[in-house]
Amino acid sequence: MSMQNQANLYEQYENEIASVNLFTQAKLGLKPGQTIVKIDTYSIICVPYRFSLKGAVLLASFSSEEQSLFQRFVNQLAGLTLIFQPDKSPNPLKIFARCMLKSVSPMKGRESIGLVEVVFKPCPPDLITIFIDYFMLLDRLKVEFDDYKGKLIAINSDSSKAMAYNNFSMLGYEGAQAKVALFALASDTLNFLVPMNGPQLQEGKPMQMKLYFQSFQFTVQGSIAKIARLQNGVQKVEATIQFSSELVSIIEQYRFAEKFQVKAIQVSDTMVKTD
Repeated sequence: MSMQNQANLYEQYENEIASVNLFTQAKLGLKPGQTIVKIDTYSIICVPYRFSLKGAVLLASFSSEEQSLFQRFVNQLAGLTLIFQPDKSPNPLKIFARCMLKSVSPMKGRESIGLVEVVFKPCPPDLITIFIDYFMLLDRLKVEFDDYKGKLIAINSDSSKAMAYNNFSMLGYEGAQAKVALFALASDTLNFLVPMNGPQLQEGKPMQMKLYFQSFQFTVQGSIAKIARLQNGVQKVEATIQFSSELVSIIEQYRFAEKFQVKAIQVSDTMVKTD
């Protein structure tokens, strides 16, 4: 990446903020358990929570006394060490970033967890490259989210195997949970069956679904679009869902493999005809 191109991309993404989850860690190649923030003479093991090109928010386990201690160093210099190892890289990459400690505060509802916010002074070039690549990935997946809208994939033994789907989905609806049978999905749609003893759904109501794949377990947010109540009491449901980077990434890989398989069959047929 040229310096001018990186500068343009930095300007494009400088205000983007990304939450860190298992998908983020996997795509960044971020090594878990090896992120350390150094405040004065103290080295604190942290978990990345959010990041941007300007700084990061990290989680750390603190007592109230320790939080009070580290709050004394707010607006002073700190150091952040991160270790990355993307899939294709044979060796880990250790990055040290000089920072200013912006704040240390307790996490709402979890007083033993501290939020440590740092501002890069400045963001190291290698870290800029890694973060920009991730933001570009998200942009591409958002485009593909639109491309794959309404293009349902039937859930059967072949597609489940191809997508490494564990055939397990958990519906959350108005405080209730129920295991449901997913029978089709698209980037913006989930079709599923709710058992007789499941919650009685209403169209237009919000819902969430936790999907279990071998690659990731993640929750998508959405709303109930259509309901058909079958004679046996089962509800046949279509839900509209919001963008999920995990789901679109899985669909992308499935569609790519599908196209490759079709091309392989076409080549094989051509060779047979030639013979």
